[in-house]
Amino acid sequence: MSLSVEDKLAIQELSSTQMRFLDAHDVDGWVGCWVPDGQFIATYGTFTGHDAVKEFIIGHIAAGKEDGARHLMTNYVIEGDGDRATSYCLVLKVQVEKAPHIIASGVYNDVLVRTPEGWKFESRRLDVDKGVFAAAAAAAAAAAERD
Repeated sequence: MSLSVEDKLAIQELSSTQMRFLDAHDVDGWVGCWVPDGQFIATYGTFTGHDAVKEFIIGHIAAGKEDGARHLMTNYVIEGDGDRATSYCLVLKVQVEKAPHIIASGVYNDVLVRTPEGWKFESRRLDVDKGVFAAAAAAAAAAAERD
C-alpha cells in the first residue's frame, strides 16, 4: 500500500518541525523527532540513539553553530508503503540576526517509521554541499593574508 497524502504531509511536517526546534534551540524537541535508537548521520559523524544525538546537538548549539540560523526546507520527495518511508529534501541554512547570508546548504535523506506517536526518523542523513567548505576555506585564506 502506498503512502497516503496525509502520511506524506505528516512526514514533511515532522521534517519542518524538527528544523523549527533546531532554530529555537529546543534540544528535547529536536531529539524527540527520532525513534529511541535512531541515527543522525552527517559530516560531523554518526550519532545513534537519543543520548548520542542529544549530546551532539547540545555541543553544536553551544559552539554557536546555530546562532542566528534559520533553516528552509524544500523539494520534498517522499516514498514508501505502509509503516516505512524515505524522504529526500533540500535544506538552506541562512543567517537572520546579522547581515543576512547563506550559511550552508545540503541534502537530507531520511528513513522514517510509523510509531504510535506518528512518523519518526529511523535515520536522518545530512550531506552538506561541498561549496560550504570551499567558502570557509577561502574566507580562512583571506583572513590569513590580512594578518
